[in-house]
Amino acid sequence: MKAKIIKIGNSKGIRLPKSIIVDYKMDDEVAIELREDSIVITAIKKDPRAGWEEMIKKANNKLTPLEKDWLDFEDPIPEDWTW
Repeated sequence: MKAKIIKIGNSKGIRLPKSIIVDYKMDDEVAIELREDSIVITAIKKDPRAGWEEMIKKANNKLTPLEKDWLDFEDPIPEDWTW
């Protein structure tokens, strides 16, 4: 596959076809690794749980006292339980 180097503001760059971006699950950022005779572009795998802790803290502030009581509920797993 070939790509033309194009002017982007004061810099230069290449455009990646949409099919490559979709197939390799590239979102907003990529990792660029410079090797001896090549440049490797890799998709950055995001943590699927990123931001959950902050969302839970926000949600906890909206809980009623009864709902908060359920957060402390523990259901012990029987010792003979197997996965």
